[in-house]
Amino acid sequence: LMASLFLYLFKIMKKLFIYFFTFLLITSCSEESEEDLYFPNDYGKGTYFITPQNINFIPKGSSEIQNNIFYNVNGFNLLNSKNASVYGSKLFILNNELNIIDINNFSLLGSVAGFSNPQMSSAISQNRIFVTDKEESLVKEVDLLSYEIISEIETGVNTSPSFILNKLNKSFVLNGGNTSLKDSTLITITYKDSLVSLADFSGNLIIGDNPNSAVNSGNIYILCKGVYNSSNYPNSEASIYSIYPDDLSVSFYENLSGIFNAHNLIANSSSTNFYFLAEGGVYRTNKLATNINPLISINANLLRINSEKYALNDSTDAYSDFLFINDLDNIGHIYKYNINLSNFVDTLIFDNNIVDICFKN
Repeated sequence: LMASLFLYLFKIMKKLFIYFFTFLLITSCSEESEEDLYFPNDYGKGTYFITPQNINFIPKGSSEIQNNIFYNVNGFNLLNSKNASVYGSKLFILNNELNIIDINNFSLLGSVAGFSNPQMSSAISQNRIFVTDKEESLVKEVDLLSYEIISEIETGVNTSPSFILNKLNKSFVLNGGNTSLKDSTLITITYKDSLVSLADFSGNLIIGDNPNSAVNSGNIYILCKGVYNSSNYPNSEASIYSIYPDDLSVSFYENLSGIFNAHNLIANSSSTNFYFLAEGGVYRTNKLATNINPLISINANLLRINSEKYALNDSTDAYSDFLFINDLDNIGHIYKYNINLSNFVDTLIFDNNIVDICFKN
C-alpha cells in the first residue's frame, strides 16, 4: 500500500514538474518575442529624405545624416519609393503600394496594395487616406484601421490625377496630364459632413494646361505647368489660378509670361511669396503672380520649404524659411538656401537621387 501511494505521489510530482517547466519555457519565449518586437523611439521630429532605394533622416536641431533608417529598423528596403507625406504620428510612403510607418520608431505598421500607378497621398478625417492613381483615373480611399481600399472615386475619362490637397471638408485633385495628353481639370471630393465620413465626387473646374501643384493660402492657389516641348500641342505658358474653396469659383488667374514647364509650387511660412520650379531654375512671385523673378539658376525637379532656426551671430538665433533643392546634374545633392540671407548655407550629399523630402516639426 505504501509503495502504491509513493508511486502515485511520484507521478503527480512528475506531472507538476512538467507543467511548471513548460510554463517557464512558454513565458520565456513570450518575453523574448515581445523584446524582438520592441522598437525604440529614435526618430520623429526632423527631415526625411526619400530615395527609390532607402530613407535617410536628419533629426531636428542636428546636421548629422542617418542613412538607411527604414532598413535599419525593419531589415529590408522599400524599393521604387516616389512620394512621402506626414500626418500626425505616421509617415506614408508610396511606391507600388501605400506603406504606413510609425514616424517615432520607424516600424512598418502595414502596406496596402491595389494601385496601378499611385502618385500622391493625403490623409483625411476618420482614419482614412486618399491616394491618386494616375493609371486608373481614380482616387482610392484607404481605411487606415483595416489597411484596405474601401472606395474609388472617378476623376474623369482618361485623366491623370496626380496632386491632391485638402481644405475645409474637400480634397482638391489636379488632373495633371501625361506625356501624350494634356489636361486642364480640377475635381473636388467631399470627405465629411459634420461627423459623417464621405468620399463623394462634388465638383469640377476647367483651369490652365496641366495643373500639377497647389498651396492652401486662404484660397487654393494652383500652378499649371503649361505645355512645353511637345510634338502633339503648341507650347503654352504656365499660369497660376486662385480658387475659392467653398464654391469652386475662380478668384483670379494670371498667365506667367515667358515661363514654361512650371511645377512644385510652394509658399513661404507667411504666405506672402510663392516659389516654384520651371525652365531656368527656381522662381519667386508675389501672391498675385504679378511680379515674377528668377531666383536660382539650377536644373532641378524637387523643391521643398521648411522654417528652421539658424545662428544669426555668436549669441543670437533667428528663424528663416529654407528652400531644399535637388540638382539633376549632381545626383544625390540637395542644397539648402536661406531665404532671409539670400544664400546657400549647406549641401547635403546622398548616395542616391532624392525623390521627395518631408518634415516633422
